[in-house]
Amino acid sequence: MPARDILLQMVSYPVPTPHWAIDAAGTLAESLGALLSAGLCRVYAPDVSNWLADKLAHADEAIATENCKSLTWATELLAAFSARIPRSRRGDEILIECSSLIKPRDLAQRARTRDLTVVPACDGLDWSYVAEGLIFESGRPVLLLPAPNGAAHRYRSIAVGWDGSRAAARAIADALPLLSAADTVELLVVTGDKQLSPVAGRGEAQRHLAAHGISATMRTIEAQHRDAGTALCDEAGALGSDLLVMGAFGHSRVREFVLGGATQTMLDGVRLPVLLSH
Repeated sequence: MPARDILLQMVSYPVPTPHWAIDAAGTLAESLGALLSAGLCRVYAPDVSNWLADKLAHADEAIATENCKSLTWATELLAAFSARIPRSRRGDEILIECSSLIKPRDLAQRARTRDLTVVPACDGLDWSYVAEGLIFESGRPVLLLPAPNGAAHRYRSIAVGWDGSRAAARAIADALPLLSAADTVELLVVTGDKQLSPVAGRGEAQRHLAAHGISATMRTIEAQHRDAGTALCDEAGALGSDLLVMGAFGHSRVREFVLGGATQTMLDGVRLPVLLSH
């Protein structure tokens, strides 16, 4: 099924989402023939000061200044989105009022009716917290997007983490529109980190991709004391891949997700664009 509906996560504070993220998401939308919507969290600090705090530290004035800054950046971001994304590719502009902190759950509710959510991995923002909430709350794939080295993101060479698991199968299904447009697809199987599904090395994933007109090669990687996430990143980097696709593993414990090691590796630091699917 083609991807026609993409959501770009943006935030106004403590630093605004950089314009390169808008450009990169716009390039992705254009390559897929998709609409790009903006999901903007306008962060504001509520007035929680008391008379003494305001008297001694001018708390009300400080809060008002920061809220004004956040509003200015939010307005500028929406203007930049409209200016940089052609009208024919522009979807909705969703403004979410976030008191003090970004609310990934509120954004996840909007993401549930999108084909893909793009989360920029920006310095100065707790993007991993937002990404984690979207991965496990939205039910849709999430693309972690680091700053590009040079040109805007184009995904001609894609590496896919494959271990035969349910999460990996879901990731392949979610990534089919991107895989279909790629020049090369590499299936990476990491051994020595955990017990793999019996179907991991049987060529079933290659057969399935071939049914969709996608030719993929398979590589086996030794973990060599690395977790699967690190091994996949290292191999994808060595291959010069433009994108890494992998399943996001986690299980619920008292309604809080405990991340698998490979997923946590991705959220600890992104070296290349990564599509995660749970």
